[in-house]
Amino acid sequence: MASSRRPDQATPQSAPVPPPRSKPRIGDAFTALQNAQFRMLWFGMLFAQAAMQMNLVSRAWLAYTISGSAVALGLVSLARGLPQSALSLFGGAIADRANKKALLIAVQFMLAALSAVNAVLVHLDIVQVWHLVVLSVLQGLIFAFNMPTRQAIIPEIVPEDQLPNAVALNSSGMNLNRVLAPSLAGLLLAWHPALAFDLIAVFYGMAALMLLRLPSLAPAAKRSRSALADMVDGVRYVGANPALRSLIVLAFIPVMIGMPFQQLLPVFQKDVLHVGEASLGFMYAAVGVGSLIGSLSVGAIQGAETRARLQMFAGIAFGALLVAFALSPFLGLSLVVLAVVGLASQGYMTLNSVMIMERTDRAYYGRVMSIYMLTFSLSPVALLPMGWSIDHFGAVETQAAAGILLAALLLLYFGAGRIRAWMRPGVPAEVPAGVIAEVSPGLVRGE
Repeated sequence: MASSRRPDQATPQSAPVPPPRSKPRIGDAFTALQNAQFRMLWFGMLFAQAAMQMNLVSRAWLAYTISGSAVALGLVSLARGLPQSALSLFGGAIADRANKKALLIAVQFMLAALSAVNAVLVHLDIVQVWHLVVLSVLQGLIFAFNMPTRQAIIPEIVPEDQLPNAVALNSSGMNLNRVLAPSLAGLLLAWHPALAFDLIAVFYGMAALMLLRLPSLAPAAKRSRSALADMVDGVRYVGANPALRSLIVLAFIPVMIGMPFQQLLPVFQKDVLHVGEASLGFMYAAVGVGSLIGSLSVGAIQGAETRARLQMFAGIAFGALLVAFALSPFLGLSLVVLAVVGLASQGYMTLNSVMIMERTDRAYYGRVMSIYMLTFSLSPVALLPMGWSIDHFGAVETQAAAGILLAALLLLYFGAGRIRAWMRPGVPAEVPAGVIAEVSPGLVRGE
């Protein structure tokens, strides 16, 4: 069986088998935090994730406020997604070749600089949609390196038995900020919008300073080949692995159809529910509360088959709940539904991420995660036609149709029997020997 263990870790044959537990314990959701290096990473990334969540709320609000058009909102989001998509594979190859600590710190400082420029434009009251488009393009270029590196660094600092928990805790940290950061952004936007963008820049800077405490991490991939060759190798690796292919498709469907609801919340806040900016922060926070519960719950789940079946139910529920949110006429009911939407959507995506990491060899983490993150960067592509549909048919109709389509597609995909392939951990035997042997000859021998 294939393995993603580091050389200093025990092989499957020599590793002790832990006694089975009939019920997960609450403490199981936090075991990876016992690892000192992971704690440094986790606390450092809390600042970066807070900045990212505040920026999603603040920039979406700003784009819609100065334009009054959902198409403009989609255009700003698309400007971030397209360059991130174009460079995502290259970013993954660099993440596997570079010192991940140094790369991640450089990325945080660059994001801080862009956020500072955004803040200055708002302070001077000269910000226009084209400014937001340019800043989003530059941010997308940087995020092409940020997201794969952030995900790929986790397996470098935790042992394999803690990997599912560490991935879940990483998602939990992001979702904790989805509770707190949007509420803070909403309050600052209602008080003085420029302060929200000031704090975003400060948080990115603090993230970079916190990450300085991490040890230097040597690259996992060989440097003898070009980055382009590594990119091609990574695509071949995923293409030859049926489980990884299925899991990436299962990430792509909800990201393209379901996840854009978060960028559309300013439209529902202003034109459907008719509430103020502070309520927009509460709407994002409601999603974050549910998401936090969903990701923490995943951290305590044992067993590949259990995770696979839970992902199926969570994905279909995600689509159905989006329909319920679209049809809700009151803020109170919308907040409750959004919390459950967050639970289902983040539970689904965290389970998907855990299973991808379990089935990936160490030297391919960055490239596999870049392909995985490519699905997220393509989300704004779907937001533009959804914005057009909202302007022509209405927000309620557009969001309800998206929810129905999401539930139907996932039901068809799971119903086609594809659940069996991605239940099984490990790199399959049919992965070409030329791909794996260059990194880990033992994988070809089935070790």
